[in-house]
Amino acid sequence: MQTFVTNQINNMHVHVLQTTKFKLTTMAVMFHTDLEEDKATSRAMIPHVLLRGSEQYPTAESIQLALSDLYGASLYGSVGKKGERQIVEFLLKVVNEKYLTGADALLEKGIALLAEVLLRPQKEGSGFRADFVEKEKEQHQKRIDSLLDDKIVYAAERCLDEMTKGERFSIPKFGRSSYLEQINSDNLYQVYRDLVATAPMHVYVVGNVHPSDVVALIQRYFTVERTPQENLTPTQTDVIPRQVKEIVERLDVNQGKLNLGLRTRITHADPDYPALVVYNGILGGFPHSKLFINVREKASLAYYASSRLESYKGLLYIQSGIQIENYEKALTIMKQQLEEMKKGNISDTELSYTINGLINSFRTLQDSPEGLIDVHTGGLVSGAYRSMEELISLAEKVSKQDVVRVAQQIQLDTVYFLRDKEGVTAHA
Repeated sequence: MQTFVTNQINNMHVHVLQTTKFKLTTMAVMFHTDLEEDKATSRAMIPHVLLRGSEQYPTAESIQLALSDLYGASLYGSVGKKGERQIVEFLLKVVNEKYLTGADALLEKGIALLAEVLLRPQKEGSGFRADFVEKEKEQHQKRIDSLLDDKIVYAAERCLDEMTKGERFSIPKFGRSSYLEQINSDNLYQVYRDLVATAPMHVYVVGNVHPSDVVALIQRYFTVERTPQENLTPTQTDVIPRQVKEIVERLDVNQGKLNLGLRTRITHADPDYPALVVYNGILGGFPHSKLFINVREKASLAYYASSRLESYKGLLYIQSGIQIENYEKALTIMKQQLEEMKKGNISDTELSYTINGLINSFRTLQDSPEGLIDVHTGGLVSGAYRSMEELISLAEKVSKQDVVRVAQQIQLDTVYFLRDKEGVTAHA
């Protein structure tokens, strides 16, 4: 079993997975921060501003040329959210020189380029280049607005937002438009400096590489003074809903989006987590699931019906697309499926199909460097790392009784219905 080897270098956590499975070497750099209302928007912009140019590569075009010289390497920046943690991410993929003739030091050149972009940005006075920041503010507004374009994603986010109102989890990973106006080149640069100096920093390298070689290269190129604040605020997971919230939102849509938000109070670190994953699979994770069969197939009430976990916060949410006039019928059948699970009305076929489906999903993750990195990151965020082999072993042991025990502690918190502006009246 291949696992990450971890070293501490320059106040950074360096995780290396040596494997011959991939022809490319994947490198990820992640800065972990608490989700904070007044900083989330700025932090979400930072990767994109950095990729506009550095001291050595002053434009985005020159960065792309440098990547092209590395046999078509790729470099991306983004921001993620796990529980109540915001993670600023950079991902570099470069072909391994062992599989090329006449290529040398590609890993070193890739690490050097990544360090250059992250640690030596283009500056103007005491801040970033002003034109970079202004252009990126326009692009970031578009990123935030694009959420509205995909109504499935929008409805899921709005349901979770309403469910966790007043909790840090409700802060979007991109931040909010209302903060863009006050962002300028100087204050954004200060947020960047604070991020690099104080955020827990995790560097991943996955590929046919030797850990000691990677450690030496990172030590050489990632030279930055850091005093990281490792103790981030734990995610709040113990909220108990007092009553079910019912939210109706009206937009210019033809198809209704009915979402249910539920509190599980079981997180990735909990011993009951494997049983929760199986519960979610039986409820709405697969084509054989109760929601798919009963809401979509038998009753023909939904274009889609599924459920998903936010396991770092202990949330589960149901998503469906329905005809607006079918609101009451669809909601009734969804609630019935939750009750069926609590009563233990789970067939052996549902259980075995779900466990087999989950095992296949876990194995698929092993075939992806990004998947392996994401699983390890999830372990760091939750405080309980489980390898894919462990998850497979634990899933195989989940019994019907385990699933029912989990089902009986899950509580409906929020019913969210996105419907048309002027149309059929649906009670909500």
